[in-house]
Amino acid sequence: MQNIISFAEAAKHTKEDDLWLIINKKVYDITKFVDQHPGGVDTLTGAAGKDGTDDFNSVGHSDSAKKEMEKYYIGELDPNDAEKLKAPLRTSAGNTTTIAIVVALIALCAYLIFFP
Repeated sequence: MQNIISFAEAAKHTKEDDLWLIINKKVYDITKFVDQHPGGVDTLTGAAGKDGTDDFNSVGHSDSAKKEMEKYYIGELDPNDAEKLKAPLRTSAGNTTTIAIVVALIALCAYLIFFP
């Protein structure tokens, strides 16, 4: 049976000497790897306490780096927490799109009023 870890529990481990990361709904205790990471400690602590999937994927880690991570796997993120982590992303994207449309409409109205 796999170990289920809540987001709240994973988020407690954000220090160099006690560091967990959430990547693709999996939780890793990378405390023993911190000093070996080519990107440095700050990169890792910056991804801790949140869903670090985007941070991890944006770097373009090699297959060997992904395989190395499996040594530090300690469990799965609680599925309920995983769904909660997705929700703000959808809301944020929706708000950004709405704001962009409103700004475009205001600009169009201003153009039509001042340059008939």
